[in-house]
Amino acid sequence: MHKRKTMKIRFFTHHPQALCAGAALLIGVAAVCAAVPAPGVTPIAQQDEQAIRATADAFVKAFNAADVKAMGALWAPAATYTDEAGHTYRGRPAIQKFYTALFKEHPGATMTVTIESLRFMGPQVAIERGIAKLAAPATVAGTGARYTVVHTKREGKWAMQTVRDAPYVTGSNQEHLQDLAWLIGSWTGGESNAALCISFEWIANTNFIKCTYTLAQAGQAPATGMQIIGWNPTAGRIVSWLFDAQGGVANDVWLKSGATWIIDANGQSSDGGACSAVNVLTCLDTNSFSWQSVKRTLDGVRLPNTPAIKLVRIQSGN
Repeated sequence: MHKRKTMKIRFFTHHPQALCAGAALLIGVAAVCAAVPAPGVTPIAQQDEQAIRATADAFVKAFNAADVKAMGALWAPAATYTDEAGHTYRGRPAIQKFYTALFKEHPGATMTVTIESLRFMGPQVAIERGIAKLAAPATVAGTGARYTVVHTKREGKWAMQTVRDAPYVTGSNQEHLQDLAWLIGSWTGGESNAALCISFEWIANTNFIKCTYTLAQAGQAPATGMQIIGWNPTAGRIVSWLFDAQGGVANDVWLKSGATWIIDANGQSSDGGACSAVNVLTCLDTNSFSWQSVKRTLDGVRLPNTPAIKLVRIQSGN
């Protein structure tokens, strides 16, 4: 048992472009389309995301209790709300008056909310998008709306600054993956002794993105693998499932911060070894991006970070 672990650690120490045993580049490089804030800001971004999601939970709880005062406390004093019909209510008192009238007209109304995306535009501004569904005892069928919330942070507290509702229309998951659409195509990078080729394509009626890769290393058989990228509506996040030719598997969670995407990857090699990493993708321009794998572990042992590499788009006809 000790010998097996020692051999694994040596392999990943001397192959910096690999992430996990048996998974070769699958978690590390095939996950170049990942999402989580950059390593230096991850703890802060995670705390802010948790605070905003807690605000959404508190809003639903207050709505279902018809507690207009508690609902109002979640809005900024000068907030604005625009409903599906285009009517705008300005300021916390006007918004509370709107909800008072709604509960009077629809007693017992309840709400559920599904957060579809949450993007930070800076340390004090975040945009949340999702679906809100309403139900009332006197209503045969519930109603739904797509919403957009701009959250602002003042004096350490997040509040809803502007909210806009739009008619709810079902669609494919493509809209949730649009921030990754620029990756569609083929890419190449690495060094002469370790040439890497990656391809991204839409599959299943544009509900998923399939990523395949090949790493050709001097004196070794090519390493290959596949990743399926999709949308988890319950968690409101982009996720991915990873498979490599040696039998390694992994699943990942994504979050975006500016032009940087990072993937929080956790998986197992074909012989059961546990591996994890945080992989950083930075879009340099429409035809190039950089990638690096950090915070790598194998069976609980910390491994060195990989060097940053640059990949460029393979133009048509090349």
